[in-house]
Amino acid sequence: MTAEIINLLGFQFDTAFNVQGRLSIADLFPKSKSRCGIYLLNFCDDTFYIGQAVDTVKRFAQHRKNYDNIERLWFQPVKKENLNKVEQRLIQQAETQGLLLKNKTFVSNIIGNTDLDLIISPTEQDNWLENDVEISNNGYDLYETVEVKHKIKYRQNFEKLQQVENYEQIKRILSLYIRKGLPAFKKTELSFWALSCMPSTNINTYPRYFCLNVNAMEVFVLGYERKTKKPFTFIVLTSLFFDNDKELNRLCGKYKTLEAERSKYRAAGADQVRFHFSDLTELENILLNEPKVVNSIKELNLRLMRKGGTIYSPFHCFDLAKDVLV
Repeated sequence: MTAEIINLLGFQFDTAFNVQGRLSIADLFPKSKSRCGIYLLNFCDDTFYIGQAVDTVKRFAQHRKNYDNIERLWFQPVKKENLNKVEQRLIQQAETQGLLLKNKTFVSNIIGNTDLDLIISPTEQDNWLENDVEISNNGYDLYETVEVKHKIKYRQNFEKLQQVENYEQIKRILSLYIRKGLPAFKKTELSFWALSCMPSTNINTYPRYFCLNVNAMEVFVLGYERKTKKPFTFIVLTSLFFDNDKELNRLCGKYKTLEAERSKYRAAGADQVRFHFSDLTELENILLNEPKVVNSIKELNLRLMRKGGTIYSPFHCFDLAKDVLV
């Protein structure tokens, strides 16, 4: 099966280079031979890594400093201007076919130990996702320990949001999402998820009330269209919990403003879908009444947290987070 997948990706399984114990592959790629392309590494634990390189010899030497268990290497030449596109396509194709990848970019799942494991055990993570077992925050409250200068940084934005006519509904929806969709939401606040308040993104067309970020991507955004004043919102989730089109059709029939589209964030990998709503009551109801949707949100967020902390912590609004989580 592995050989079939590797052949499907455009590498020829039988032409692998045996690189076990090697520090360099300079003899395999003389200067007269193309070194620019996509490579596939196979480790002794039957995991793989797909990467791009302008000079594969240099890139292998860099990998070798971090890994001493690389056994085989495949290579296919690709023009420099096509490296990003081909790398992304092959990573997503490989993961879809079931190849275990060590990659962190363009993949949906992360294998091995993660930073999240240090505060939430893998068992707790699995039980939270698969059995809906809540993870205790043990009375942890970040707000009480943060310096005042960090709290007041976005206080004006928060006070402005409080004046919005439907703030109470916005607050309810955000609270539902955080409590249902983020594991140990107080323990992971700031380090693994961040909440911006009234950010300047698209302020002239689609101003945002808030944006909730996990890892390196926005997973939940709510705002309004400036011209019509109508609300807009989207959430990003996986598609794996939807068995077939029938389930999606049922949701679209029940929630009339729901629009679904494939999403393409680098951090989320191949398995991601974006749900758009223009009716906040429908969004609130779907979070309350559709466990498959909630599980799909949980799946995506846990995957992202396992990839690492959020890069958006400098924009976190402590006042808004506290207000929705009281």
